[in-house]
This record gives sequence, C-alpha cells and structure tokens, in this order.
Amino acid sequence: MDKSRHNIFDCAIVGAGPAGLSAAVYMGRMRRSVIVIDNKEGRSNWHQLNRNYLGFPDGIHATALRDVGREQAERYGALFLDARVQDVRMEGEDRRRLFCLSTGSGYDEIVARTLILATGVVDSFPEFEGSDDCIGRSIFWCIICDGFETIGKNVLVLGSGHRAAALALQLRVFTDTVSLAPWNAPLNIEPNRLLDLREHGIRVYTSLAHSFNCGSNKQLASVTLEDLTELSLDLAFVTQRIQPTTQLAEKLGVIQDEDGFIVTDVEQCTNVEGVYAAGDVTRLFNHQVTSAVHEGGMAAAAANYYLYEDWQKE
Repeated sequence: MDKSRHNIFDCAIVGAGPAGLSAAVYMGRMRRSVIVIDNKEGRSNWHQLNRNYLGFPDGIHATALRDVGREQAERYGALFLDARVQDVRMEGEDRRRLFCLSTGSGYDEIVARTLILATGVVDSFPEFEGSDDCIGRSIFWCIICDGFETIGKNVLVLGSGHRAAALALQLRVFTDTVSLAPWNAPLNIEPNRLLDLREHGIRVYTSLAHSFNCGSNKQLASVTLEDLTELSLDLAFVTQRIQPTTQLAEKLGVIQDEDGFIVTDVEQCTNVEGVYAAGDVTRLFNHQVTSAVHEGGMAAAAANYYLYEDWQKE
C-alpha cells in the first residue's frame, strides 16, 4: 500500500442521481470527506417531472432535483468530479483497506476508505429522431410515477410479453383508451391473457412498431406498424429492458441476484466490507426517487459507522 498518499477520502460515491446525492449530503453532515463521481448519464438526466416526491406539490424535474441535491451536498463539503469511473481495485485488508478508482480522464487516481455504488441502470427504449427529448415527456415506463397523467388520454403500451399485458390492464384504472403493440420482439402473450385484454377494451396489435413520429413539440404523436397501421396517441408506455450498471461491482466481487441487481442487506451493505449500494442498481422493482433517497441515506449511515474508531462504536 502506498504510504505517501495524503488525499484519501472517507467515502467515494459513484453516481449523482437521487441515491448518490442523498448519500453525499448525509456523509457531508457527518463531517466525512466525500467525492461524488458522475458521468451525467442515466434516468436523473431525463426530462421526467416527478410528482410523487413529498414536498414538491407542483412536481420537480429530474434535472432540477439533481441541481438542488448537488448544491445541498456541496454546502457540506462534498466534492464532485464529472467523469466516468472505468476501473476500481482494492488495496489492503480489513480496516486498512482502500478503494482505488480510475477514470482515464487525466485525473489522478481517487482513493477512499469506503465506496457507495449508486450507478443506476441502463434502459432500452425505442430509438428514433427526437426520442431522447420524448422520454419523460410523452414516453414513460413507470405507472406509479406517471399513471395519473394518463387520465382520459389515448395511451399506447409498447411491449411483447406478460409485463406489457399487465401494464395495459393496470392503465385501465386511469383511462378507457388503451392499446398494445409489440416494438422490439414479436407478440408473446398467452391466450388467456389476450382474452383479459380484449374483455377490458384493450386493442391488441400483432404487427411490430416500425416508425415513431415525433412532432416539433418533442411529443410522440403516432406510431406506424409494419403493416402500415398508424396509431395515434397522447402518451406511450414502454416495457423496456432494464440492465443494472454493475461493472464496478463485478470487479470487486460484489454479489448480484439472478437479474443482475446488487444484493444488499437492510443497511445497504454488500458482501464486500466497506462497499455499499443504493438506488435502482439494487432492485428490480420499485424504482422510485423516494426509495433511492432512502437507500442513499442508509448507505451513508452504514459507511459512516464503519469509519468510526472502535472506541466510538456501540
């Protein structure tokens, strides 16, 4: 281990979404030196307006929440580095262990005594001209987050399997006008489920979505199927593929579940001592800002306790 190092952080946080920012605030308020490394990708950089988060009756945009969260964390001394962590390794054992992160961006290696992974997930959405601007405006994926906004609207569900069928049926709570079409794979819904859809007034198309028509107002206006059927819509919900971002976790030997999400205990501790995880990267369901903020706080609390000297612990 390099004894000459002087700038060793108490905690390095990878990811500046709600989970990472929450962890940074907590660590800063516990007077821990903390650095947040983020590449400005992921869900918290989209155009989503979050209306479920307590304290914002008019909602708050995902990017605005990032801005205020960063400002809050910086008040307590958190440092931010705009970069992508490309590699991580461990040095030392037990309480002398250090985590060394490299970005390959001309910055020095970042060294910390604890590590919080708030790396989020990668979503697979239809890609077309203007698609990035539509996500969070007219293309959605979370009924808990945005189902309320479909009241009385013409909604198209894009998906092929049982998840798409369930989503379409659940949207009937909000609107009578729901249709379903496959977009990235042939329709594969069991006959009894197809009967459920039709009995509840949901029109099901078998032809795949071929082109997406985005207007000048950055709204998806219609979808044309391969058989040239054109479906007009107000909003689209996509059952997309979700891939947790776990490359760094894998390098450290952090255990993942069968779906690739990081496994933690109730305090967000992983199987590797000194490594914690929070936010969407830890679970397949309930990807909510409230959950991410909670998990970020819990991860920071656990990391802070780990950093106490033995004479400070209960």
